[in-house]
Amino acid sequence: MPTNRFFVGLDAGGTATRLLAECEKCAARINRRGPAANPQRGGIDQAARALATLVGDALQSHRPIDHLSVCAGVAGAGRPAEQEALADRLRRSFANEARSVRVQVVHDAAIALDAAFGAGSGLVIIAGTGSVVLGRTRKGTTRRAGGWGYLLGDAGSGYAVGRAGLRAVAEAFDGGADTTLRTRVHEQYDIDGREALIHRVYQDDLPLQSVAPLVIEAAAEGDPVAADILTSQAEQLTQQVGWLLEETDDIAPRIALLGGTLQNTHYTQVLRRALHDRVPDWSVEVLREEPVLGALRRARRQAETPHEG
Repeated sequence: MPTNRFFVGLDAGGTATRLLAECEKCAARINRRGPAANPQRGGIDQAARALATLVGDALQSHRPIDHLSVCAGVAGAGRPAEQEALADRLRRSFANEARSVRVQVVHDAAIALDAAFGAGSGLVIIAGTGSVVLGRTRKGTTRRAGGWGYLLGDAGSGYAVGRAGLRAVAEAFDGGADTTLRTRVHEQYDIDGREALIHRVYQDDLPLQSVAPLVIEAAAEGDPVAADILTSQAEQLTQQVGWLLEETDDIAPRIALLGGTLQNTHYTQVLRRALHDRVPDWSVEVLREEPVLGALRRARRQAETPHEG
C-alpha cells in the first residue's frame, strides 16, 4: 500500500500567513491564507495555534497521512530558542496527524533565501512592514544584518518610510521644509495640523507603514523631502549589506529584493542605485517566487534528511 507523504511550507509574516503544500495523493498544490503568527506580538502559544489550525485545515481532506514534514518561516522568530519552542509546540499539535512528524521553524528571511537561490549562496534584502538583510555563504552558513524590529531598526521598511514621512509632516507644521506630504496626509487621513496628527498617531494607533506609499508616490512625483527620505532609507539598507559583507567574502554576488515595500518600482530603483554604488558588480533582481515556496522546498529537503541519532 503506497504511503502518503505530506509537505507543508509556511510563511508567517507580520500581517498574514501563507501556506503552500504538496502530497503524493494531491492532484495540485494546496494554497491557504491565514492570520499573522508573530511570536513577538502574540506570544509563542498564539503563533503555534494559528499555524496548527491553518495546517490542520489543509490536511482535512487528505487523511490518513503517513509522514508529515513542515517548515515554517516565521517573522519574529529569529533566535534559536524561539524557533525550537515554536517547533516543539507544533510537533505536539501534529502528533496525531501522521505516523511520523518533522517540523522546522526558521526566520522568514531564511525561506526567502531558498525561494531565491534554492540551497545556493546569495543575499536577500527584505523590506515589508519590517526589514532584514540575510546572506548565505557558499559553505552554507548564514549571516544577518538588521531585523531588530520597529523600535530598534527596520531601516528601509514600510514602517520606517512611513514614520519618516510623518516626521516630515510634523516638521512642516513647525515651520520646516514644506512638502506635498502635508496635502497627501490630509487627504488620506484628514490630518490638517498638530492636534490631528498627534491624535491619529498616539490615540488612533495609525499604522505608520500605511503612510509609506504616500511617501514613495510623492518622491516619484518630484517632492524633494520625500525623495530625501527614500534615499536615506535605501542607504541605510545598503549600509547593512556592507556590514554583512565585511564579515565574509564567501557570498555569491547576487541579491534578491522582496517585501511589500520593494514591490514599488520607484523605491526599487532608488535602492538599486544605492546598491550599485556599494556593490557595483553584483546582480540585483526582484524576487519573483513567493517566499512560501522556499519553505516548501525546505520541508521536502527535511523529509529526505535522515533523523539524527
